Amino acid sequence: MKRNKIIGIALISILIGINSYAQKNKYTIDAGKVPACTHVHLDDFPHHKAVPIIKGWGGMAVDINNAPAGTDFTPLLHGLENNHCQVPHWGYIIEGSIKVMYEDGSEELFAKGEAFFMKPGHTGIVLEDLFLVSFSPEDAMEELIKHIEKRVDELNSSSASK
Repeated sequence: MKRNKIIGIALISILIGINSYAQKNKYTIDAGKVPACTHVHLDDFPHHKAVPIIKGWGGMAVDINNAPAGTDFTPLLHGLENNHCQVPHWGYIIEGSIKVMYEDGSEELFAKGEAFFMKPGHTGIVLEDLFLVSFSPEDAMEELIKHIEKRVDELNSSSASK
């Protein structure tokens, strides 16, 4: 019960942060376009995608990320602007930790129990088996996911030909 309260408080804080960032950087959350069902279970996320995502949350998308320790997201971002993800993410680390590296050379560590904002221009390396939930602008996430799925196919093709 305590864990659920902590997660609830973190998600409310994240959504407030999303709203203020959205206004500043012209991301728009449209509460009129939020679905009638405003909650999802982990089992509701697609299991066949590189990034399990559910769209239609008033201009935002919610995704979950499970990645083992040692996962480096950098190869998946190759070909994007500055080879870094340019999509902002707000989220909560349920398990594990990730080191996030930004284009400007700065780094942050996000760990279990922390709400986070991952600014545009980032990549990351998973330090401990990671399980997180994040919210991001829907249109930007759709483009990012297309790129990641293309990169996964390219990387799988190149490793299969060796």
